[in-house]
Amino acid sequence: MTNAETELTPFPWHRKCPYQPPEEYAQLRPETPIAKVGLRTGREAYVVTSYEHVRKLLTEPNASSDRGHEGFPYYIDIPPQFRTEGSFIGWDPPKHTVYRRMAAVSGEFTKQRVRAMLPRIEQIVDERIDAMLEQGGPIDLVTALALPVPLTIVCEILGIPHQDHDYLHDRTDKLFGGKSSAEVRMAAITELNGYLAGLLEKKLEEPGEDLISRIVVRFHEAGLYDSRELVNLVRLLLNGGHETSAAMIAIGAMTLLEHPDQLEKLKNDWSLAPNAVEELLRYLTPGDLASSRVALADIDAGPVTIKEGEGMIICGGAANRDPETFPEPDKFDIERPNARNHVAFGYGVHHCIGAEIARVELTVVLTKLFQRIPNLRLAKPWNELQYKDGAVMYGVYEMPVTW
Repeated sequence: MTNAETELTPFPWHRKCPYQPPEEYAQLRPETPIAKVGLRTGREAYVVTSYEHVRKLLTEPNASSDRGHEGFPYYIDIPPQFRTEGSFIGWDPPKHTVYRRMAAVSGEFTKQRVRAMLPRIEQIVDERIDAMLEQGGPIDLVTALALPVPLTIVCEILGIPHQDHDYLHDRTDKLFGGKSSAEVRMAAITELNGYLAGLLEKKLEEPGEDLISRIVVRFHEAGLYDSRELVNLVRLLLNGGHETSAAMIAIGAMTLLEHPDQLEKLKNDWSLAPNAVEELLRYLTPGDLASSRVALADIDAGPVTIKEGEGMIICGGAANRDPETFPEPDKFDIERPNARNHVAFGYGVHHCIGAEIARVELTVVLTKLFQRIPNLRLAKPWNELQYKDGAVMYGVYEMPVTW
């Protein structure tokens, strides 16, 4: 089925509201949950909108993550380097398995390790909220809290100097921004790669206790040290470690403010916070457009057969609003019993390596934010804000709040 047949505009589609997915998902899901549509890049690909088919294709061996494949469905304007500079997120097993395990050296991303990090995470959040209270409102929640908290945490884990944080975020924002041209993305990735290559050399010569040091030493000892591939790996960890959480903190707070009944329920019982985070992840899914695949062989996907070489865009945000899995999916309910069944972090072998850190960050930030500033409110209506529409990671550029 083509765009002409479905009367759809080229993909990706727009969210008319920051906490609602594009309307086209609900239009397609009942009868064409796997629909071939036109992309803004001029190519075609299948868009997958049902929970059942999203999970099936994310575990399908012939649905490849190889971003260098000619059929990989890019829906934004990209430089050629994007096809080869993706690290293990753009690879398939067995190479994916080896590099993912090496990246997780010392169990950095396990629940036990994340629990050990909790005091430091709480300290970072309190420091940022202290600064907010000292400055007073109105203040931009993105630059004051949503961005610096996860960026500080991931940079401390990796061993990146604090003074370089703003520089790194500026480059990653250009890499993933929906409005960036191929030239802007190329310049950003070149500058970021140059910075990381220099940092890796320093860590190899004088390793410390940080994750980058342990990674470079382990790869060197295993005879797998390759500067280019390790730069890509560290860039992946850096990007993944703050982009999703930064987006979720801002629009998560916005969603709670725009649903005062649910916020009041949370304030009356803070033990609901972990499930509230799961529901926010399901409800918002900022990484809706982050999972694409290409068929290495014909795939029988039920309603259609995806031919070898054809691309698939696996829409997690659409799956998370599937009424077959989540009754009343457009209702925001922090007590939803199966909220954790969402696919906001992906599914299968490419499930987000930092999911547990993100969960803890979100729980701590949103709990402390509304405990310490209970009368927080938007200083500008949500529909007057600018959003990262069409970007790989959805979010808001700035979000003024006051109290």
